[in-house]
Amino acid sequence: MCTTIGFLYEKGAVFGRTLEIGMKLDNKILYVPAKQKDFIKAKDARFDSKYATLGSGFFTIASFGDGINEKGLMGSSNFFPKFASFSKEAVEGKINMTTSHAFDYLLTRCKDVEEVKKEAEKIILVEMVEENDGASTSNHFFFMDSKGDKVVLEPKEGKLLSYDNPYGVLTNSPDFFWHTTNLSNYVNLRPENREEVVFNGTLVSKFGEGTGMLGLPGDFTPPSRFIRAAYFVSNTDKNLGRSEAILQGFRILSQFDIPMGAIIDPVEKHTDETLYTSIMDTKEIAYYIKCNENINLQGFYLKDYTKEKEIRFISLEKSMNL
Repeated sequence: MCTTIGFLYEKGAVFGRTLEIGMKLDNKILYVPAKQKDFIKAKDARFDSKYATLGSGFFTIASFGDGINEKGLMGSSNFFPKFASFSKEAVEGKINMTTSHAFDYLLTRCKDVEEVKKEAEKIILVEMVEENDGASTSNHFFFMDSKGDKVVLEPKEGKLLSYDNPYGVLTNSPDFFWHTTNLSNYVNLRPENREEVVFNGTLVSKFGEGTGMLGLPGDFTPPSRFIRAAYFVSNTDKNLGRSEAILQGFRILSQFDIPMGAIIDPVEKHTDETLYTSIMDTKEIAYYIKCNENINLQGFYLKDYTKEKEIRFISLEKSMNL
């Protein structure tokens, strides 16, 4: 489960996500320098990174869950169960790779969304490249650049289908087109209160604030999270200052913060809870994160690592002084 949002502000763009999964992960900040040799693996090919990139990593695996590169391209890879499908065989003339390598390829080698779309057309997602390298996972991608252009990429039979994303939101299954169609069920939502209404000749007044939002779904299913996120992003002032925009991003994503015990999978015997929330910023090329174990914001700036010549994992402060 994941919720990703992105929107413009006065002098840049912010983009961020929540990550939920039914297991604990050793979350770290991952830095990959520009021109990192053979960083991305494909069938019968290796690719260097082009741009220095900062984002989330897990354990000591040099692969991104989300991140921002030096050109201001930001991306998030979200779980997409039962809807992703892959090619069983490599396709000649294409770059054949698995899901995680494809996301790394696009995030570290593209400067903007236009380039993401062009490069995605060259890629075929295969079930597996090498037995010891792991199989493709059911994920879809959301990219946004510093100009505010946004695209969703979803794997179908190995091809990455491209959808422009004016809503600035991605959650999980069903597919993106389904979610955008479902928005039509919520055209009544608005930030302005409805003060009163007449029922059969009798005037009824509101009890409190938020009557324009009646019907906004509050559960944690992907369709409900998509509607909620789209509503909050749509009603965000696009002329906020940088600090206000970063905080607004965290405020919106806090609406999707899943507390321990709220969701239990009786089949797989695990609970889902939010492991971290991140916000990226194009003005400073910065990455901010708050974690399950430490809700204080921790900030990381690409400029602090650009002299590094090797891949680096940066530990997070995991505990709070309570």
